[in-house]
Amino acid sequence: MAYDVNNFVIDRVLRGMMLSAADDSIMWSINQITNPSLSCSTETQDAVDMLGSPIMTFERAKTVEFSGENSLFDLGLYAAQAGTEKEVATSTKKLIVPTFEEIELGATPEAAVTLKHKPVGQIREIHVLNGDSTLGTRYKNGSSASATDFVHTSGATQLTPPTGLEKGSVLFVIYEYETENAVSVTNSANNYPKAGRFMLEVLGCDVCDQTTLIHAYVVMNNAKLTSDSEIGFATDSTHNFTIKANQAYCDRGRQLVSIIIPKED
Repeated sequence: MAYDVNNFVIDRVLRGMMLSAADDSIMWSINQITNPSLSCSTETQDAVDMLGSPIMTFERAKTVEFSGENSLFDLGLYAAQAGTEKEVATSTKKLIVPTFEEIELGATPEAAVTLKHKPVGQIREIHVLNGDSTLGTRYKNGSSASATDFVHTSGATQLTPPTGLEKGSVLFVIYEYETENAVSVTNSANNYPKAGRFMLEVLGCDVCDQTTLIHAYVVMNNAKLTSDSEIGFATDSTHNFTIKANQAYCDRGRQLVSIIIPKED
């Protein structure tokens, strides 16, 4: 008996991924998709009479796109939107990263303090933090500690505070250091997302048999992630994305998207 499903009850989207058009290797994948939506629109052109009244409407072109939000900020997805790759530091390929360091001065506030990391270059300025964590007095790097200067030599982990500060004062220091424990994604003006094959896995069941789970697959054989994104930095922010389907131009069927539901083994 032929396997036939008509009504499909959707539970949730399990994952989505983009595969390389060259070798089907996975370019990126996400598994925290919320608010998924597949939309199709059609361009039309009206034939009108001499008075401009429509006689009939012709459909000229279809566009299909899938949009959604990842509930977590995903660096792999952001790298794909930026048209680049996530860079992972190693012992042989370290990354230069920034840090904001707060240093509380001890019983001898004019004694040298030790930074957490070895700065790249020389620290040019530091500040004292006010009680509300805003930046207070600015101090510049000098040849000797004074009421206006601190001392830091290039690449040193020691810093001599300015004079006149009290025990418990907090210094705010910004610098960069080199590490093998970091990741980075850079969005450049001349890089754009790569096209590929997008596949979405959806979990659900037949409306007549809710005990049997079904996996449906949404497939765009010629798809491209758009560069458009809006990254929120609040706890409840999501990471939005849009994927547009292009027709498989060399295919006579000009396929845009397929929804495939195989019978479960």
